[in-house]
Amino acid sequence: MTRLAISGLGAIGGNLLHLIATLDDSPGPDPRGGRGLDLRVVAAVDSSGAIVDAGGIDPAALAAHKAAGGRAVDLPGVTVAGGTIADVLAAGVEFDMLIEAGPGDLETGGAGLVAVRAARSAGIPVVLAAKAPLVLAWDELTGPGPAVAYSACVGGALPTVTLLRATLTSARATRIEAALNGTSVYVLSLIEDGLSPADAVARAQATGIAEPDPSFDLDGWDAACKLVILANATLGTRARLSDVDRTGITGVTRDDLLRARAAGRRIVPLATAVPGVDGWHLTVAPAELPLDHPLARMDAEEMGIVVHTDVAGRLSATTREPDAIPSAAAVLRDIITLAG
Repeated sequence: MTRLAISGLGAIGGNLLHLIATLDDSPGPDPRGGRGLDLRVVAAVDSSGAIVDAGGIDPAALAAHKAAGGRAVDLPGVTVAGGTIADVLAAGVEFDMLIEAGPGDLETGGAGLVAVRAARSAGIPVVLAAKAPLVLAWDELTGPGPAVAYSACVGGALPTVTLLRATLTSARATRIEAALNGTSVYVLSLIEDGLSPADAVARAQATGIAEPDPSFDLDGWDAACKLVILANATLGTRARLSDVDRTGITGVTRDDLLRARAAGRRIVPLATAVPGVDGWHLTVAPAELPLDHPLARMDAEEMGIVVHTDVAGRLSATTREPDAIPSAAAVLRDIITLAG
């Protein structure tokens, strides 16, 4: 049995609860890899507070409660234990893994970084869906101590870090290009199809792709965070958010998109890493790509990465994610890996 504490019950945390509840339901001869693994949610935290049950909180019931707009502390049959993971630990509730999927704070790391530090101080490994703790405290969280897994932080279900690490074992990257913010890809695609920017954002919010405040995505912060994590994890550098030359997509108009298309190109919200004599140059900005480029061929619900190398050619991979379920699946992948 692996006892879980889940901090953050939004789109990713809520879908993770559903996946845990249905982990043993995959039919046929090719079940999910975690089938038979006993994952028990013993603590959960949202903006209303922390709830605990040493015997296990019903993940399906909590997921349905949250999907209906309920607060965690109002779920029947649980005990309220303060408001944070630190409170859960202070109450003596034991768990084997923390899943941190709460909102980010790029100034201080916010409650997420506090929760991660509290768990690791107690010897507990962490799975991250939240990017801010990793961006602000990379050396601390990837250094000695309990494991920190974070594959969901860089491209949802796309195993971006694993792909780059495997590729760069025998090759050098000469250029990395990625479109890893699904909201920006989606919004630009809808604007090109004729929607106003406001309507495009509203549709992204309605599908669960965009947050209620979409500026983190549209202004390029999310992509910059992912680029920093990717660079630190695979390129042998120590990048910070301030190292990224960042431009969002809010200045891109439909005329810009149609003009590029008429010229045989497409504007893509691009994150790039290019080696230079003084280290890696990191950029996030809308960029025109030829229509035969792998990232220009993506549809509105795809994200992707292209790696140019010296001896391994050009590698590309994409993922189609119409909602937050694939990101939750990436979190589950990390849980199963650490629990195995």
